[in-house]
Amino acid sequence: MNNNTFVHKYIRPLISKKDTVVDMTAGNGNDTLFLARLAKKVHAFDISETAIKRSKEKTKDFDNIEFHLTSHGNVDRYVRKDEACLFLFNLGYLPGSDEDTCTEKNETLKAFEKAYALLKDKGYLIVTFYLRQKGGYEEYYLLDDYIKKNRFQILETYSQQKMDSPITYIIYKDQSKTEL
Repeated sequence: MNNNTFVHKYIRPLISKKDTVVDMTAGNGNDTLFLARLAKKVHAFDISETAIKRSKEKTKDFDNIEFHLTSHGNVDRYVRKDEACLFLFNLGYLPGSDEDTCTEKNETLKAFEKAYALLKDKGYLIVTFYLRQKGGYEEYYLLDDYIKKNRFQILETYSQQKMDSPITYIIYKDQSKTEL
């Protein structure tokens, strides 16, 4: 099973029609579409106009999505504290496009910090790292170090256990156990 299938299976029972969720990397719209089917509201971020266009086309039958053509590092301008129960990061670049337009480790760290601060208590932050992509290892090492130093509660780690295969973390926010 690939990482996206794992993530979708994992989060399906966690989201209801009363929830707000955030797709921090809209990409081709696959996660945005998946989330729109489950949630009351979806915020979808991407720095690429092509990604937003593709995502809008894929989700054209849904009216519960707010698209934001901006860095996920600006999430706090659009999402209120305790509004969202899930933030989903699928890092790297837009498949089928310019590989130089991709997530960048320092901006992703800033976005991750903000997402965790905005996340509702008992909410989930899910991040998938694509190690083979430009800057993938650097992004993974920076966030992995940050996550471990701050003792985030990682419920699951998923990888296909192949050389350079993507790695997914399912992080749970429980304010009675973890504080930033």
